[in-house]
Amino acid sequence: MKEQVGTDHFEAKRKLQQKYFKFLDLNDDIPVFAFVGRITSQKGVHLICECAEQLIKKLNGKINILVGGPANRREPYAARCANDMENLARRYPSSFWAAPNDFFTDGALVNLGADFGVMPSAFEPGGIVQHEFFVGGTPVVAFKTGGLKDSVYEFKTDSKEGNGMIFEHYNRENLLSALERAIKVFGNKEDYAVLRKNAFESTMDGGRVAEEWCKEFYRLRGKFFTAQCETEKVPSEWDCEKYNEKRLNEYIYESFINPNKEPDIENKLAPLSELVNRQNNTRMVIFKIGMKNRKIGTVELCGSFNDWATRFRMSYDNLADTCLLYTSPSPRD
Repeated sequence: MKEQVGTDHFEAKRKLQQKYFKFLDLNDDIPVFAFVGRITSQKGVHLICECAEQLIKKLNGKINILVGGPANRREPYAARCANDMENLARRYPSSFWAAPNDFFTDGALVNLGADFGVMPSAFEPGGIVQHEFFVGGTPVVAFKTGGLKDSVYEFKTDSKEGNGMIFEHYNRENLLSALERAIKVFGNKEDYAVLRKNAFESTMDGGRVAEEWCKEFYRLRGKFFTAQCETEKVPSEWDCEKYNEKRLNEYIYESFINPNKEPDIENKLAPLSELVNRQNNTRMVIFKIGMKNRKIGTVELCGSFNDWATRFRMSYDNLADTCLLYTSPSPRD
């Protein structure tokens, strides 16, 4: 993969310019704009075609525009875009590239080597391509819709915040304005370096996405989801000489109202070890629920460890947002 893509943005950009625009070497003064996807009306490729010639003429050809993706010529929209792209590529071979008859296979190279990804989608429920660009540190020019407006933010040169450029009205003029703003930022190498850094830091954590989906699936079944990394924080053993039920509750309460004060735990109730003996070897476990300030009735613990067959009733403390569970250790314990 490194041989095909390169180890950094500049190496990947050099490969792009050499392969698709016939450059002899890297020219980092020329910005590379890239679209990767299907040639359909949803993706708004016609807007790229409508802006391309004006930008090429305005910049005296010092721009690279790459459109990677197949067009189904049986569809009128795709056929029209394919014809327009072939015409642009024929007239401006060092500035515009497209091969609408072929499946584009250099997506990874584009994600790292392009200076800007272009996503003029008319609608986009979620969108994954912008995140693929972000992985490569590449900012995105996008229409403010759906998942794009939730993940692509206008770069502000004063605050240095934002990971791309957006346009709010779906027409050629608005996309052209966003592209010109991108070119202006590209001309300031310090601002553009910050923009690329912001784009990379916008990369979505796959683990976080998976956890959110797990929470939703559990919610649909009327259950709470706790990630394994959180359960691993719960101590597996308690100091029986120090803690008991009342002592632990008081500690939580006093820590909550006065976190800088160490609570007095002397002369309280019997230690947990005695409580365990009296209650047939029952174990007490404490859980932090993360539902503070929400009205909660009954809290029960169940799980796939026994096919959701058994529900363990828990005692919930709304003030401390804490549950206490009493269970008998399994034979394996």
